[in-house]
Amino acid sequence: MDFGQLLGDAFAYTREGIFGNANRWLRLILAVILLGLPFNGYVMRIYRGTTAAPEVDAWGTIFIDGIKLLVVGLIYAIPIMVIWVLIYGSMILSLASGRFEDAVMTSFAPNLVLMLLLYIVEIIVGIIMPVAAIRFARTHSFAEAFNFSAILETIGKIGWINYIIALILVSIVIGIPIGIIVFGLILIAGATIFLLNWGLVALLGFVALGVILILILAPLFGVFQARYMTRLYESAEPEP
Repeated sequence: MDFGQLLGDAFAYTREGIFGNANRWLRLILAVILLGLPFNGYVMRIYRGTTAAPEVDAWGTIFIDGIKLLVVGLIYAIPIMVIWVLIYGSMILSLASGRFEDAVMTSFAPNLVLMLLLYIVEIIVGIIMPVAAIRFARTHSFAEAFNFSAILETIGKIGWINYIIALILVSIVIGIPIGIIVFGLILIAGATIFLLNWGLVALLGFVALGVILILILAPLFGVFQARYMTRLYESAEPEP
């Protein structure tokens, strides 16, 4: 598999469709501000294989599609949430009842078996969810989002090693700039607070700046990842 071509295609798609189109970019920022639901619906359009970034229109449709995709994600998250409650439920109950020492001890001594199980389930969901979301977008069927035999068959056609490498690669490509931005903001905020003694005002200012940067950059990262995963999914399909 040509990972460079996958990345290059996703970069070009995002650059021409979003970065090079201020009006579309602003509309997507608004879609993110609206709890991300319309943006999820926009991602569904990309999953359906549009050759160029689609327009941000028919807000009612993309809002409904976004809710549907959110529901699929929440269902996949149920096992993770159940295990999380089993691990930290007693700590939460201790805090709620005012037993802070018990809560601290629980947080420092979690069930290691459940912790390991949590990580395993998170990895499994992280592997399955992208293909499930794209199947859902293309078939318009909730059942197909949980058609595990078809999902695993698609991943098998891509190649398990290729697929996992592709997931790791896109995580790194997106994670590095996000990490640099977050680290840079923390570093500058810390220097401002301790060297200039600006205190809480500076901290709140940098938090607000961080939120603004997230809103501005989220459409770029989201569209890039959606296009990348779409092309990866389509690599399982035979050439025409």
